Amino acid sequence: MTNPDQHHAPKVPTVGLVLAGGEARRMGGNKAFREVGGKSLIGRVIEVAQSQCDQVMISSNAGAEAFADYGLPVVGDEPEPGQGPLGGILGGLNALPDGIDWLVTFPVDCPIVPLDMVARLLGAAQADDAKAAFASHLDRDHYLSSIWHRDAAAVIADLLANDNRRVRGPLQALGAPRVIFEERVAGVEPFTNVNTPDDLKLVNAALASTLTEQG
Repeated sequence: MTNPDQHHAPKVPTVGLVLAGGEARRMGGNKAFREVGGKSLIGRVIEVAQSQCDQVMISSNAGAEAFADYGLPVVGDEPEPGQGPLGGILGGLNALPDGIDWLVTFPVDCPIVPLDMVARLLGAAQADDAKAAFASHLDRDHYLSSIWHRDAAAVIADLLANDNRRVRGPLQALGAPRVIFEERVAGVEPFTNVNTPDDLKLVNAALASTLTEQG
């Protein structure tokens, strides 16, 4: 659960939550285990989360056995399955260990993440005295690449109780600042979503081209 090599981890402790609970209909199922750049999507995202967070968990209703190879805690949606990403975030917030107040979410279909994402999201939230913050790139907001204080759980729970499942909802309610990331990551646009087989091919090609140039 703890990564000993956290070069980019901020001083305030954080837990990373890999959101792997989507049904992946457009990908034909098993999205988390599709390969990108020679690694599974979930494996790549876990590595990114471990490099920036003190601990990492996986959000999924599939159970621990599905992710046994990774040796990480698996938390389900709350208050019940079928609540969308907010249910996963609420489950993660309620599973935060004592002494850690911040949860950072990493969508499993978003393998290209800035190396300073957690530090900048945390800094922005603290600077605005907010309980959340989210990433943005090229005028597109990425609400699931975000950080949440444990106090956000009550806000999310209230919204879900009223059948409001939009991730933007609690971010707006919490006054979450938008953090703009302008630089590419290893030559690839950050927060690139991998939702279809064609997306997978594009990201693989971009990563292969970057590796070739570096070689």
